[in-house]
Amino acid sequence: MAEPVAPTRSPGRPPRLQDVAELAGVSLGAASRILRGDCGNFSEHTSERVLAAAATLGWRRNLLVSGMQTGRTRTVGVVIPPYDSFWIGVLAGIHERLGEADYLPITVWLGDLDHMPHFEADAKRGMQLMNRLLDRRVDGLILWPPFGLAYYQHARELQDRTVPVAMIDYHSTAAICDAVTTDEAAATAEVARHLHGLGHRHVAYISSREVASQSWAIERRRGLEAACRSVGVRLVVSKLNEAGDDAGDVARALLRSQPRPTAIVTATDHEARDVYRAAAEAGLSIPGDLSVVGFADLDFAPGMTPPLTTVRQRAGEIGVTAAGMLLARIESPLRDGHYQDVRVTADLVVRQSTAPAPA
Repeated sequence: MAEPVAPTRSPGRPPRLQDVAELAGVSLGAASRILRGDCGNFSEHTSERVLAAAATLGWRRNLLVSGMQTGRTRTVGVVIPPYDSFWIGVLAGIHERLGEADYLPITVWLGDLDHMPHFEADAKRGMQLMNRLLDRRVDGLILWPPFGLAYYQHARELQDRTVPVAMIDYHSTAAICDAVTTDEAAATAEVARHLHGLGHRHVAYISSREVASQSWAIERRRGLEAACRSVGVRLVVSKLNEAGDDAGDVARALLRSQPRPTAIVTATDHEARDVYRAAAEAGLSIPGDLSVVGFADLDFAPGMTPPLTTVRQRAGEIGVTAAGMLLARIESPLRDGHYQDVRVTADLVVRQSTAPAPA
């Protein structure tokens, strides 16, 4: 098929949809529908002619105009930092799913990656950040746990904007939006069964900061407590301070306690590294004297010495699920008052940091 000859237009003026229609010899409405992908009512020849005209002119959709016409900007605010490999995986899943649907994610967060602020100390800035996204008319928001708390605290104000929200790893007593989290009960049950099978009967758990913005930490600890009770394992729980920066001190105190636990489970792989350092300082071998289990399967876990047994959270699946939930809510706004609460399975990855309990 011969290439259409572009009509003359004023220098510097970008091509318009009307130019494409004139070059292809079709109506403005036909050109608009074909370029939106609605080709069902047009012959293949007509569709090809419109697409060729658009390519010749270098025409691109004006999403600002489209947004004014449809009320949608096809953008989603993603308030999640690339904090570690788990959250990078979540972001990758979100971007993948939104990209498939021709939505653009706008990813923002507070602070830098070396000094991530706790939201309770930056609540005002966090609200400003979310409102900046809403002022730019994003079609929805995907939030990580601290911002989930902020949304909950300011739900009435934000819900008035009628923007759907999906939260990751955050639950409130009263559901106010869709949420996706790891299946903590099933994951911690696997950990308890694994350690029980190795003969461990005295296990310690280092919990993360159990503050309102980290409901996942509370669920993880409660899940492990219930799982250990069910298999007859004694569990001693030690919690980090409000700053979450004393994992090394907590680990050293556990290793000095009598009787010393034969295994330590940590809320994340970050705390597991502190346990490794504390064990080395105390002259204890892993797993000969002490078994260690982490959570998340972060990128450094397989390279630890010995490689860390940990629970692998399906980060990409969590991200894809959250984005899919949000897209569905954008297309079908909530009418029945029932929000989705999706639990994603996690997998215990057994490596060389766990072994039979010492005699």
